[in-house]
Amino acid sequence: VGQLPGALVVGCTEGDEGGISALPEDIHLDRYDVIACGPGLTQQAKSTVTAVIDSHRPLVLDADGLNILATGSPGETLKKRLVPTVITPHPGEFKRLFPEIDMTDKGTAAQQAAKRSGATLVLKGARSAIASPQGQLWFNPIGTPALARGGSGDVLTGLLGGIAAQKLVGQEPKAWPQTILDATLSSVWWHSQTGVQLAAQRSVLGVDPVTLAKGLNWVVGGG
Repeated sequence: VGQLPGALVVGCTEGDEGGISALPEDIHLDRYDVIACGPGLTQQAKSTVTAVIDSHRPLVLDADGLNILATGSPGETLKKRLVPTVITPHPGEFKRLFPEIDMTDKGTAAQQAAKRSGATLVLKGARSAIASPQGQLWFNPIGTPALARGGSGDVLTGLLGGIAAQKLVGQEPKAWPQTILDATLSSVWWHSQTGVQLAAQRSVLGVDPVTLAKGLNWVVGGG
């Protein structure tokens, strides 16, 4: 919090590992435009993940949010949601979520998982694959090993959630699926472009998550 003085903070019950063990009883998740959930939660946050999945708001789910989801029936759980969901697994998380899907062909695997879960899916890594529940598939051709480090995916989650929140304000629910898809495609491109340009300036080892987050504005401004 000391590093983010502009953040609006909601106090939550803390578990013995320092993670969120429960949300406040008086919190109303449906008042928010979009929810990004997962980074830094720890495995203690099962009730929190369950609450955001049960909400009626667009959701971006990553990291421990995906690990907790994987302990149940991920496809069936997400399919029940009546509003858009984005999941952003790396290959290890994908295998835990969808162990029955062959990952030999990255694009086909992403499409199958998106259809099975009803979620827009970003299968991260070299040439990230983005698949929609309707069967559309995109590949991001730009990448760099600079993004293959802890925290880089968390920056993508925050970026995606932030773009989606701005675009969803005032929209009718029928417009949400396309808005979320557009935000996903834009975020993956922006995130990777930032990593590539920062790596050229600082080397592959010099792109830590804080630098990556700060660099997003630099890329948009043209350097």
